[in-house]
Formats: sequence, structure tokens, C-alpha cells
Amino acid sequence: MRFKLSIMYSSQTLPEENKNPRRHLAAWLWTHLIFALIGLGLVGNVMAGEHHTFVPGVTRPGAYIFHNYCSVCHGDKGDGQSRAREGLDPPPRNYTTPEAAIELTRERMINSVTHGRPGTAMIAWGSELSGPEIEGVVDYVRKTFMKLGNNTDAHAPPDSKLLASRGGKLYMQNCAMCHGETGSRATTGRMQPPPRDFTSPEAAAELTRKRMIASITNGRPGTAMMGFGSQLSRSDIEAITDFIRAAFMPDSNTKK
Repeated sequence: MRFKLSIMYSSQTLPEENKNPRRHLAAWLWTHLIFALIGLGLVGNVMAGEHHTFVPGVTRPGAYIFHNYCSVCHGDKGDGQSRAREGLDPPPRNYTTPEAAIELTRERMINSVTHGRPGTAMIAWGSELSGPEIEGVVDYVRKTFMKLGNNTDAHAPPDSKLLASRGGKLYMQNCAMCHGETGSRATTGRMQPPPRDFTSPEAAAELTRKRMIASITNGRPGTAMMGFGSQLSRSDIEAITDFIRAAFMPDSNTKK
């Protein structure tokens, strides 16, 4: 029997109480056993006649990369329900959960695939996959299983000066996980109603500065938008509001 190989998931580092040396040893042995079997020709992760490492100038599709490198751990549906999950602690990331959509930015996923995740069985794939292939499989996972876009095509990120501002830093720390680094939502299809797309004409027409300050301070009933009034100062909230309006809503800057 031949299996497809995959050890690509972005689970977070284990909490202290879950760090079990024996389970980590088992995960490590499982991972390297698969590679040993590949070397012996007993397990295959690519189609016959193809190389494991990337070929310069040739970019394999994201769906192909996921199927051949990732699905044995993350499952064919990206839900982590694979045969390998029983031998891995922490288990493979389930990409179909709301938590995954909120926590996993595109940049974090690219970094995880490239360099691996310490404390997990997720190994680095930077020597096996090219940069475009890594980006391709990440975008495939985000679109197919997380129901997200890659947030890089439709809108450019704010300029460096805005990002370096107080409001920019606070936005990236507190807001980007839902609203996206380009203001056009990081999580779509998982939250109902979905996070506000600050780049839309509707946002520019509806959101006054006063309303935005109130929403960040007190939250929005009936949505996933929580209040930050107990965590951030009034001046911090105003800085975030002004950053959003300058970076993503230029047509609304004169409105109060």
C-alpha cells in the first residue's frame, strides 16, 4: 500500500501543561519513519517519475502540493481527520474551524510551511517546495478550507508610514485578525455577520468617526465585534479609528 505524505500544519506551540515528551517523541518518530520509508521506496509522496525537491522554473499547483504533501496529516478535506492524527500531539490543524480563520494569517501560514512549527510535528518545507509553491498551497488552503482570500490581490496594504504610526500598530495587534491587514476582511464566511470591510463604498458612506469610536469602545451587539474600552485608552481607540479611516477609507476622512 502506498500513502501520500503530508506534515504541513500550523498548530500553535503547546501550552506548558500539554508538553508531553513521550508524545513528542512518538510524533518525531512517526514523521521520520515516513521519510525513511520514502527513501526505501515503500511510501510515495509524489507521482512516479517526479522529484521530491522543486525544479527551477516549474511551479506545481497548490491543489497538487496539498494532496501530495499535506493531506495525510490534515485530511483530504482540510479538517485534520486523517489516519496520522492519532500519532501526533498536538493534532494536525483543522483548517475548517472559525479559530483557524481568525488565528492564521497568510503570512503566518507561509512562515509555518517554510520553517516548520516548533513543538509540533510540522516540519520545514523550504527545501522541498519553491516560494511560489508554498504561497500556492497556502492560498489553496485558505480558499478551499478556510473560505478566505489571500488579501493581496484586491487591495494593497497601507504605506509604511501609516503602519508605523501608533494607530497602525494597535490595529495590527487588535483588529487585523478579523478585518484583515488590508482592511478588506481576514475572515469571511465564518462570522455572521462577517467583519466590516473598511474598503467598501458602504463603509465610507455609513461609518462616521464618532460611530467607529463607539463601536471599538463598546462593541457591536449581535456581531463578533467585542468592546475594547476596558483594554485600550480613549486615545488608543481614537488612534485606531483615525488609522482605519486614513488607510482604508480615504473618502470618509472629512466626515465626523
